Amino acid sequence: MLALSVAGLLLALTPRDVHQAEVCLPGIAEEGARLVRFVDGKYSGPGIPFAEMRALAFGTLDGEPSAVVEIVWNTGGSGNWEVVARLARVKGRTLCRGVYSPGADLPEGGTMVDRIEIREDRVYLYGADPLHGRKIEKPLVVPASAFERCPAP
Repeated sequence: MLALSVAGLLLALTPRDVHQAEVCLPGIAEEGARLVRFVDGKYSGPGIPFAEMRALAFGTLDGEPSAVVEIVWNTGGSGNWEVVARLARVKGRTLCRGVYSPGADLPEGGTMVDRIEIREDRVYLYGADPLHGRKIEKPLVVPASAFERCPAP
């Protein structure tokens, strides 16, 4: 759990805060990005039959206490999409600070993010290859600057 000082009062960014957050999901094909409200780490709505938060880590990015969460979702087709969202508490609200798509950049044939760590102002994405039952120990190291802000509605 992270502690954030606001006027001397310590507030915590908790897993519950993250799992109830509004997060930007990038657009697929012609559709635009959209903000969706997760409830208990899950979302289902028009155009997105399911979205789910999975791997989660807490740490400091750009001097700001942050949480980073992996999200997988489906738009009704045969494939799933994956992003990693960066969240922070701003004026008492948990806000999406940006998203990063690891795509095919995970090392050694990783097809999904299995574990996340935050340290030294970097996000470490550890991949897995579930089809072949492999967890990959070499991480993809992502700077905080790689997280793209969600476009304004």
